[in-house]
Amino acid sequence: MVVPLVSLFYNFFLFLILSSSNVTAQPSSTDTDFSCSFNSSFSCDTFISYRARPPNYLDVGSISDLLEVSRLSIATATGLASEDTELFPDQLLLAPVKCYCNSSHYFSNVTYQIKKGDNFYSVSIGAFENLTNYHVVQDMNPTLDPTNLTIGAEAVFSLFCKCPTHSDLEKGLQYLVTYVWQPWDDVLPVSNMFGASAADILAANNYRNFTAAIYSPVLIPIKLPIILQSYPSSASSRKSKHGWIVITVLSIMGLLAVFSFCLMVYMRHLDEKRRANLAHNSSTLETSELFHTKKASEGEITDHKNIQDKLLPGVSSYIGKPIIYDLKIIMEATVDLSERYRIGGSVYKVTMNDQVVAVKKTKQASEEMTILQKLHHANLVKLMGVSSDDRGNSFVVYEYAENGSLDQWLFPGLSSSSSASVLVASLGWSRRLHIALDVANALQYLHEHTQPSIVHGDIRTCSILLDSRFKAKIAGFSTARHATNSMILKVDVFAFGIVLLELLSGKKAMESKDYNDETLIICKEISGILEVEENRKEKFRKWMDPKLSFYPIDDALNLAALATACTSKQSAERPKMTDIVFNLCFLAQSSFEMYGPSWTSGEAEEIVQIVSPVIAR
Repeated sequence: MVVPLVSLFYNFFLFLILSSSNVTAQPSSTDTDFSCSFNSSFSCDTFISYRARPPNYLDVGSISDLLEVSRLSIATATGLASEDTELFPDQLLLAPVKCYCNSSHYFSNVTYQIKKGDNFYSVSIGAFENLTNYHVVQDMNPTLDPTNLTIGAEAVFSLFCKCPTHSDLEKGLQYLVTYVWQPWDDVLPVSNMFGASAADILAANNYRNFTAAIYSPVLIPIKLPIILQSYPSSASSRKSKHGWIVITVLSIMGLLAVFSFCLMVYMRHLDEKRRANLAHNSSTLETSELFHTKKASEGEITDHKNIQDKLLPGVSSYIGKPIIYDLKIIMEATVDLSERYRIGGSVYKVTMNDQVVAVKKTKQASEEMTILQKLHHANLVKLMGVSSDDRGNSFVVYEYAENGSLDQWLFPGLSSSSSASVLVASLGWSRRLHIALDVANALQYLHEHTQPSIVHGDIRTCSILLDSRFKAKIAGFSTARHATNSMILKVDVFAFGIVLLELLSGKKAMESKDYNDETLIICKEISGILEVEENRKEKFRKWMDPKLSFYPIDDALNLAALATACTSKQSAERPKMTDIVFNLCFLAQSSFEMYGPSWTSGEAEEIVQIVSPVIAR
């Protein structure tokens, strides 16, 4: 008799909540709405909830690695004593994330490395606990075969999230938490757990049938991040009885390990000192062998181990795959640096070993070589080799880009190239979009897939090269350096936003390396257009590059909004390259689906290749 009364009271109380909110005969939606539009907030800080579950995700560390969120931020948002707090199965955690609108839906992107036995469906419902949908994941990773995923491959998983609307903010609702509905859940207990209003939860989810929402993501509107949940005490009390014993044993083992390590280091030091003495005594013999080796291989590429002393200081120890060229090979190929082969600045187009390459003469190449020899990506210019002379000059050999630099195509009259080439046609919309995606992929690799992260520091249209198929490759690494913090990477994001604006408008945004007034002007122009809804499309068409005769206006507006976010004055508000790549992938897919393969393939016939392109300085 008690259970029916409780159920009756619960239903009556829920009815009162709905009545007090003037909710009568509201239409029901089958799913929670995670969509966004052009007028929605582009991004926001929000939270997703995640349940700690054995065996792989029962500690803050493993969960933070999965969600790419710091341990401290999870512990702080959830109210844990520390990031090392022991979790119990099914314990609910709050993870702060950045939520972005891709012009149709809100997502927070996470990069996941494929493991043995994984498929998009199993990872979506397993590791990510239904915070995403495997159909969305499949669309986000068009280059991966969903039926045959490669172990170690990286896939982007888009987690559902949403930014609050203006009406939400007016009511004091600062966040919309993504929460996966469980079989035992009811609206009132869940609202109590998050310190939220049951009426707000119903409204945020379009008054959906929550019985049909099991294992589906829903939205919980909250004013402040808080989780009220009971903590089991039995397990922790049992484990604490043996805590000091475990600590003592581990401490003894740690001391033994430290002692063994110190002994090993000392013995290795003695061994290296002995070898150094031997090497010093045999230096004369090695010099003689080097001379004979060089004579035997004159006119050919010389093994880098035999001519390390000829390399510029500080580089030989870093060389990996790049070839060490004999100086004679470089001079013969360029005919002693003849003007006939110079294609811009100190760059020469030559043929070496039946392959067309670009040779750049420079004084300072050690830092550039140190970074470049570690990088391997299809959208980064490939380092082929290096040489040097006895006057401190270095000769860096790169792959040759047949279609020159991007600035030659966008601003043929303003390009600093010494080439006398004439461009017969301009780049079409799809070509520009894919160039942007190529550059974004390269920057994402530098920022998020190298250790430590690398900031390029000089992203400009003249440092973006185009190969024979117009695949974009970033060059010009003379200013590249390791990033000391994440904010430094935002310099590249800002520069990439400027490149996007140049791709859209056909206007040169800067005259030198420094961002001058012209840069501010082009940013203000597009911001003024996007902020005023009246006649927005007409003003935008006038601002766009007149050489772009045909393009999807909505996609172009979304790309302009992305560029505006990248060039935000506040570095922290600029998106990460992962989110930029996600948005560009969506736009590229949208154009392809709307206009078909002819939309992309047809442009190749409109473009006549440059006769004598320049390589980026």
